[in-house]
Amino acid sequence: MLVTEPRSFPAALWVVIRRWIRKVWNARGGGLYACGFVVAFVWLEFTTLVDEFAASDGITGFFGGQLIEFLMRFTVDSIVNTVHAFLWPVHVIRFSPPLGVVFLGALYVVFTYVLQQPLERWLFHDADAAAKPLAPDADTKE
Repeated sequence: MLVTEPRSFPAALWVVIRRWIRKVWNARGGGLYACGFVVAFVWLEFTTLVDEFAASDGITGFFGGQLIEFLMRFTVDSIVNTVHAFLWPVHVIRFSPPLGVVFLGALYVVFTYVLQQPLERWLFHDADAAAKPLAPDADTKE
């Protein structure tokens, strides 16, 4: 697909990303915790990747001799980032202990009443038809 239709790659990548977020959303309970996990994990992975590129001597040096070492470090760092992402509420509270609890509570309220429904519509809009159970026929009587 990438070779025959390179313009379709961003849309296909976006579908893969949305499926990953949907799986994480379902596995983590589909609420603020799941959303926080996704945001924390993506942020931690991004900062890890930026730090790795910043530590290399340049693009040629990175691809020349450090690629395998980078992949090993990035894999280990990804496991550590996953553990840190699981603990994201603790990090929010520890950032500023009395205000962290208030911020987490406010985040819960804002997420529940403002963000959750639009986010669920975006995540599951293409899965609605497949996920909905079939309506009972009007002809059948129970």
